Amino acid sequence: MAKAKRIRGLKCNAPATAGIRLALVTRFGEMQSWRDAALDWTDPEGVHSMRVASRRLRSTLRDFAPYLHKRRLSGAMKQLKNLANTLGEVRDHDVAITALEELKTIAPAELSHALNQFIETRAGVRERARKELAAAVETAELKHLETKFIAALDEAIAVANRPKKQRDDKPALTFTQMSRTVILDRLKDFEKRSEGLFKPLDVDALHDMRIAVKRLRYALELFSKCWPRTVAAQAKRVARIQGALGDLHDCDVWIGSFGKQIIRARKQKDKQQVAVLLWLLSHFVRLRTKHLHRAFACWREWETQDVSGKLRAALEPPTPPEPAAEPPSPEPPPPAQTQPDQAGGEQMRQGL
Repeated sequence: MAKAKRIRGLKCNAPATAGIRLALVTRFGEMQSWRDAALDWTDPEGVHSMRVASRRLRSTLRDFAPYLHKRRLSGAMKQLKNLANTLGEVRDHDVAITALEELKTIAPAELSHALNQFIETRAGVRERARKELAAAVETAELKHLETKFIAALDEAIAVANRPKKQRDDKPALTFTQMSRTVILDRLKDFEKRSEGLFKPLDVDALHDMRIAVKRLRYALELFSKCWPRTVAAQAKRVARIQGALGDLHDCDVWIGSFGKQIIRARKQKDKQQVAVLLWLLSHFVRLRTKHLHRAFACWREWETQDVSGKLRAALEPPTPPEPAAEPPSPEPPPPAQTQPDQAGGEQMRQGL
């Protein structure tokens, strides 16, 4: 998977809308740049990289939604979601075929034929998905989507920047100020969704946690330029949690699929298929437990080291220096005291 592209020319203290446009146009170009690699069927990593880039783009759109006129972008967002789904389908089949081929090396010999049938079936479905992807990422299609996306983005920014009825003399929101709000929102959602780990059999809760941690990671990567290095460093820690939860989610998808297929194969009294499916189910149940332990260990490290607290501290706006205290004014000297003998002499002189 390729790293997120650096957003060149980003000015953290400039108005937020300027940074929003630059970030979104950069993320779209990043996704578009993987087009040729995604169509190279000899290396499945191309599809994966383009899929991840599309996720980063959509996650960035979600981060900026409160600061844009969302309806202006609805059409382009729908097309981006469809493209991401098409990429995801091909990627899922790539991962499944690779996993089944690896399992063939450790599966009992009598199950080898049935595993080959599984692989062939998946390969056939993947070919259809690849044809759909090739049509979706044709040069003309992507160029049309880019033009539509940028035009809608400019409209969404223009409408959001229209002056309100009541004049607001507050200074324009900067990109840094906006980024702080976004990161803290993503952090809060991740902490809330972390409760899914306490319900290890709740597949949906764990899936929600995975999505939340992914969005936090993308936000940290996107805004890291505007904050101390400690903020960017936490993105790597978040990535480890995301990786463990991603592997866990893959196992849940496999387990759910095998369960349904076993029920169907039993009704059809296909003993060979039932045997291979039971073996696969058992394998992924054991593997799921391993990834669950890894996810829990990553989360425990996050908790014990108070990473959330450190992240919030790093995002605190700088405290303005207190004005220097003025030196105390010198007290006026006390009035001169007249000595008694001097007073008497003065009276005598006045008498003369």
